[in-house]
Amino acid sequence: MRMRLRRGGLKDVWDQALSALVLPASPWTVEALLRAYVEQVRGHQLVLSRESFMASPEGPSGAWIPLDSLKTDIVWAHPAATGVQLDHVLGHELGHMVNGDEPEKRDLRDAVRLLQLSHTSGLARAALGGWRCRADSTSTDKREQKAEDFGYFTERWVARHSPRGATLLVSNMRQSLEP
Repeated sequence: MRMRLRRGGLKDVWDQALSALVLPASPWTVEALLRAYVEQVRGHQLVLSRESFMASPEGPSGAWIPLDSLKTDIVWAHPAATGVQLDHVLGHELGHMVNGDEPEKRDLRDAVRLLQLSHTSGLARAALGGWRCRADSTSTDKREQKAEDFGYFTERWVARHSPRGATLLVSNMRQSLEP
């Protein structure tokens, strides 16, 4: 039987998961949260990839590929994603981890095939058919929507909980105002 969380209960669980992490003094970023979670909670090393092998307009913005036998998590983010969009993609993939989602098991041949594709091949969309894609406003997959919500939550969490001047945004704003 699943327990129903009171309103705000899920955000409390997320807050506890992130608050338990030991983060660098500065800068606090979503990438730093992701790296800390992978290393401290999952006991894996993080490989952050921005390769274009999976990039296509209809394809995913990010992907999480856990390689438990190698104690490694690969998180791929679309090479065109920058700034807030990149933070959201990384937060979304972190959300899958924090929420206890497991990616669909894929045959290694699929991964090899993906590595051989380029974004201009035209085959990427067909090859990515089984890979989970970032949710959008029309998504009906509850796991994807929950990870999407976590992506937004993470961005706010970093801004709210970081020590003074520890986020790049705040640090850059302060530096721009100094004489």
